[in-house]
Amino acid sequence: MLRIRTRGRGALRIGRWRVARGARAASWLLACVALACGTQVARPPVVVSDAAGLLSSEQRTTLAEKHELLLRDHDVDYRVDVATGAGDLVAYGVRRFRELDVGSRSESHRGLLLVLDPDQDRVRVEVGQNLEEVFPDAFVTYLETRQMAPFFNVGRLADGVLAATDLVVTRARNTEKNAAFEASAQTDAADRGAAAPAPAGIEADRNEDFRAGTEVFAGATPRETVHNYLSAMATRNGRPDLGLYSRETRQLLARRVMTPAQMNAVSSTYRACRAGAARVDAAGTRAVVRYGVHARQCAPWFLVHEEGAWRLDLAGAQQALRFGADNAWHFAPDVDHAYTFAFQDWGLDPNGYPHVP
Repeated sequence: MLRIRTRGRGALRIGRWRVARGARAASWLLACVALACGTQVARPPVVVSDAAGLLSSEQRTTLAEKHELLLRDHDVDYRVDVATGAGDLVAYGVRRFRELDVGSRSESHRGLLLVLDPDQDRVRVEVGQNLEEVFPDAFVTYLETRQMAPFFNVGRLADGVLAATDLVVTRARNTEKNAAFEASAQTDAADRGAAAPAPAGIEADRNEDFRAGTEVFAGATPRETVHNYLSAMATRNGRPDLGLYSRETRQLLARRVMTPAQMNAVSSTYRACRAGAARVDAAGTRAVVRYGVHARQCAPWFLVHEEGAWRLDLAGAQQALRFGADNAWHFAPDVDHAYTFAFQDWGLDPNGYPHVP
């Protein structure tokens, strides 16, 4: 991967001028604002550039929120550029990195640029020099081939960009926690030249090997089923018809893209969370396995009792839960669901965020 050196631009410092006190100082300051300072007003940074018209306004807003989160919490200046007819994507990525001044918003000049050209079926990630340790070549290749490509294979380009951004957030967060880069991710990474843009695989033949794992059964208890599911994710078993899923969940997963990178992320995230005892409703038909109120990177699991076993209700969770820019969960406001019984001891703010009363 060709590395980019970024240099921050020093801010204009009025304080370096020695001016007289009183009226003369006030007059000088007003003149400065009117004549000189006005010429130094910075243009808003281009966070998302979409010449191809690929992204909806809602998706652009989501990416902007992720940008602000990465900048605020991890000092990473992350940009997205969807091009059309960009030509040599290596040269284009280098040029756009400089034109967009990627890294200029970061105090430590940590810049990251995701470039996608649907016309050429190519994707590329430019990594600023100060981010090389956080996003090494192995991770970048993994991001391109194991997270974005499965979405691109079915023509869901915008979703692929959003999924890649989620993985960037997770990587930055884990690095802040000194969490090691998953060895499995490095193993999966293709051994290709780092400077070459990766094929995006847009509507290519789908590689569904990870959707053909062995059967995994539901457990006799809710926690056993959750354990079986997390074990399946650790082995990247993406079968949508596993016995541990509820009937509605199987129908949902048959239509959903589940990538190896997503399964790795689920497995590694939940290893850091400690589940409490399962909470079962009075009828004995629904259950919730939840984590601490502050462990919001680990969403609760909803389960239904079907055919004599506890099965994951991911379809119910999709209706009830939402995820913020930092991938932390909260309840969807004003959405009724059948699992409220398990959260009676928690309070909810107007936006659905849980807290201890």
